[in-house]
Parts: sequence; structure tokens; C-alpha cells
Amino acid sequence: MTFRQALSAIWQRRLLIIAVIVLAVAVAAVFLVRQTPVYTSSTTVRMSPLAAAASSSGQIGTASVDFDLSSISSPAVLDAAAKDVGEPASATGAWDVTSAAAQGTPQSQSKAITITANGNSALAAQKHADAVAKSYNEYLMGQTAKAKSAAEAQAAKWTASAETYQAQVNANPANSIAQSNLQSAIGSLASANNTVQKIDNAGAPLTVTAAATPGEFQGTSPVVALAVALAAGLIAGIGIALIWDAFDDRLRDDDDLEALTGTPALGELSLDRRMQRRGDWLPAAGRKRTALNEGLRALRTTLQVLLPQGRNVVVLTSVEPGDGKTFISSNLALAWARTGKRVVLVGGDLRKPALDAYFGDVATGPGLTELLQAASTKNVAPSAEEIAGSLNATKFRGLSILPAGSAPWDPADLLAVDKLGVIIDTLRSMSDIVIIDSPPSLAIVDASLLAAHSDGAVLVASVRRTRRKRLVETVHTLTGNGIPVIGLVANRSRRRIPKSYSAYYGSGSSGRRRPAAARKSDARIQAAPDIMELDDAQFVDERNARAASAEPDRRNPVSDLEPDAVAPDDNDRRGDSDSGQQPTDEHAGVGRARGARDSAEDEKS
Repeated sequence: MTFRQALSAIWQRRLLIIAVIVLAVAVAAVFLVRQTPVYTSSTTVRMSPLAAAASSSGQIGTASVDFDLSSISSPAVLDAAAKDVGEPASATGAWDVTSAAAQGTPQSQSKAITITANGNSALAAQKHADAVAKSYNEYLMGQTAKAKSAAEAQAAKWTASAETYQAQVNANPANSIAQSNLQSAIGSLASANNTVQKIDNAGAPLTVTAAATPGEFQGTSPVVALAVALAAGLIAGIGIALIWDAFDDRLRDDDDLEALTGTPALGELSLDRRMQRRGDWLPAAGRKRTALNEGLRALRTTLQVLLPQGRNVVVLTSVEPGDGKTFISSNLALAWARTGKRVVLVGGDLRKPALDAYFGDVATGPGLTELLQAASTKNVAPSAEEIAGSLNATKFRGLSILPAGSAPWDPADLLAVDKLGVIIDTLRSMSDIVIIDSPPSLAIVDASLLAAHSDGAVLVASVRRTRRKRLVETVHTLTGNGIPVIGLVANRSRRRIPKSYSAYYGSGSSGRRRPAAARKSDARIQAAPDIMELDDAQFVDERNARAASAEPDRRNPVSDLEPDAVAPDDNDRRGDSDSGQQPTDEHAGVGRARGARDSAEDEKS
């Protein structure tokens, strides 16, 4: 796959890529919504010298105290902190309180402590850190007060002992034992009084050196998460699109037709959504200049070049149902009739006839089925009069329809009747071009039976719908049955017309102000009736009126005519010389004048 093909595949499946991106972003958004936000805040405190010594020895004087760092996360500290911030004690489990010494040596660990706490918001984390530091300080102050009480009790004890020993010494100065006990009691009393003095002079056990700040968000940032989801969705979407494209066997455009089958591509017909919304299934009957109408005219011109000179029979078939072969058959027949040709449109799809959806009741009633059944029963080909009697004239000049008729029990057996060739040859002699709308060809033999009596088959495939493998199989089936495949048509093409052609489609204005006479002529033409829908007398009157009111361009009398209207083929020049008859006024002179006028009207509208 080339880089250009990859870009084309990505663009064609852009909706899939967008869907994957939206899904990825939605999953990220749900994750962020369900995620409990966590903020962390820290505060740094410094221990007093007394508290630092007590944290190392576990004693103040002779009293045991708890100055260990692990007591920061003890219930005694955390419960008081929770009460201070107005939260239940059970909520402290989510605070995730930790502590760490600022320095690495054991001695310095007891001097500077960093206390960290979490919260569901930045302010909550800050309050938790401050509350834990305050509660821990109060806890240490309680431990210090306990040590002071113990020292004071020792001092009172040794004071009483010293007084007792002093009385003994006063009574008997030679009592050495009393003198030794007195000295020991005085020393112990001095030590106890020193402890009390140290506690009184030490101050608060903790001093805040770095107050807690609003907490910082922990975890994945919403912006980062959404950005990652967007990038991941884009990459995954492109990957899925390219993999899907690699395994997609559907027809891309008309460039694939000839490369796959070796059969020439006759052209492509654009997908016209506005026509679908309007329900206008015969765009060739209108005067609008659209890419679809131009594609139909281009297909008609291509077939005129490829078909042998004379009266021709063309079978239109498709790969699968729904490819648009009846739509193309109907509009191609109408486009040919607009050039002044005598056209017969045959409902060759005996299984699911659909011409009535385009032409109404004139495409219903007895038709090909009845002719074939009569021929099979009598073993005699129907006469030209019988065949002509089965033709129904449409409101479009030059276009007649041979309906499919009633549904037979076995269409394939009925089409295999050898008199089918006589019927088609008779229709060929009655008209300039016969177009047969036949069933799809992949799994049904009807199209081959009809095409065996024609000049060839035109196979219709639908862009982004027809499978390439089935297209190749259909072509092989037709050629294997000895049917010449004239070419392939890509229907529902999405290829855009260059902007430089906008002046030729739509309004038909190139941006320059047209002369007043031309604008009046356009208004008169738009208000005039469609020549295709006039009978013979009305057609002649309308033609004469238009010829009298419009002065031809002397420099180029046919400058406004379509190429196929300006240059009729050899069969037009000869008239009906192939059958040995001279063309009638209706089918020769009037027909060619009508074709030229209709082509000019198409160009002006």
C-alpha cells in the first residue's frame, strides 16, 4: 500500500477513526470521574534538644517516655488530629500519614521531621498535615509533663530522705553511715531538681520550620489522561482503518475495474444524494446539469463509439441486485431518445421487473413473457405486428417500452426458447437502439440468454458495495458463456468533480454577467414545455416557434449543441437504408431536429 492509498483509506474511514477516538476519550473520562482525587501536603518540624535526647534514649531523667517517630501514626496522635479537623477517627486511615527524618544519621533523624498527610482536596491535605503536627506536639508535651511529674516526685522523696539523714547526723556526728546516706540523698535530689529545671527551660518539644501548603494532586492529571486517550484513540483508529482497508474486498472506484477484469471501464456515475432526497429517478428527463446527467451522456457517447454501426441491442446487467442496473437502463434509454433516436427499452428481468418504478403503468401489462409463452406454445415466432402491439409508448418522444409481463414459472427456461432471437431481431429492426434491462449475472443465467442475441453486455458494479471477487467471477461467467462484455460501469461513485467545472454544473453561470438577450432566452426556455413530452403536431409547432424567435449564431450555428447532436452517426445519415426503407418524417427529419433541439436545451439549462 502506497502512502497515497493509506491516506485515502484513512479519509474514507474517518468516521470509524472518530468513533474510536470518542470511545477512548469516553473511557478516560469515566476513569477520571470514578477516580478518587488524592492531594498530598507536608510540614517540617524541629525537635527541641530535650526532645531530641529523649527520642534517642527513651527517657527524660529517670522516667521512660515515648518520643519515637512511629508514634506519629499511632491512634493517640491521629484520633486527636481527626477531632481537631472535625472528622471521625475512622477517616484517618485515608490520610496515609508518614514521617521521615530530614537528615540521614540517627542523631539528626530526631531533630528534623517531615510529616506528610493526604486529603481529597488541596486544603484538606493541608489541614491534615497541620493537625497531625499539632497533635504530635501535644502528645510529646504530655510525655514531657509525665517525666516532669516523675522528677518532682523523686525530688520530694529525696528531700524527705535527706531531712531524715540530716537529723541522724545531727544526733550523732560520728555516724558515718548516716553521713553517706545523706550525701547520696542530696545527690539524687539535685539530679531530680536538674531534670525539672531542664523540662521547664526546654519549651515546646516541636517547632514548625516549614508550614504545610495546599496539597498537590497525586496521580494522573486529567489533561494528560485525556491527551493520552486522544493519541491512543487516533493511533488505534488509524490502525483499525488500515487493517480494515487491507481486508476490504469491495470495489473502490472505476480504476479497479479494468485492472481486475481486463475489461474496459466505460465510465462512472456519481452518487447524487439530492436526487435521492427528491425521489427524481429519471434525471435524464430533466434539464438540470449535474455530474450524474453528464455521466449518463458520457456513457451514451462511449457506447455509440464502441457499438458497431447500425441498429444495436445492448443488455445491461449487474453483479448483484441493488447495483442500479435498472436505473441506468431507464436513464440511458431516455438519454438516447433525447438525441432523436428510436429507442426500445425491454423489461428483460422477468423475475423482479422494476421498470414500472420509473415509467409507471406503461411499463406494466403483457410483454416479453407473453410473447415467449405464445412462441413456445405455437412453436412459431410472433409476428412484427404482435411485437409492435406489445410495445407501450411513453410520454417521452422516441422511447417505447416492452414490459416484462407476468411472472413465469421458470424464467430461465422461458428465455431459452429459440424464438427469443427473432423477437429481439424484430425489435432491432423497429428501432435505432434496443436496451434490455436484465437480471444480475453472478448466479442467474437469464442475462446470458438475453445477451446471446445482442451486440454485447454492459456490466454494472456499485462502488464500495460490489466485492472484487464477485465482479471477476461475473465477468468470467459472461465470457465463459460466449457473451461479449462491452465494458463495465462504476455506479455510485464518490469521486468529486474539480471546482473548475462548477460553471458547467448547477446554475451554469461562470461568474460573468451574461448579455440581457441571453438571459431572456434562458427564461423563455425554462418557461417553455419539454419537447420530449409533446406529440408530433405540438412538437412541430414548438420547433417552428423557437426557430422563429431565436437568431442562430452565424459564426458557429451549432455551438450550443451537444457533440452527439451536432454529429449524427452514419446510421442517421443513411436513414433506414439498412432495411431498404427511407426514413419517415417522424423518425428521420423530425427526430434529428428534435435531438439537436433537446441537446441544445440540455446545454442551456
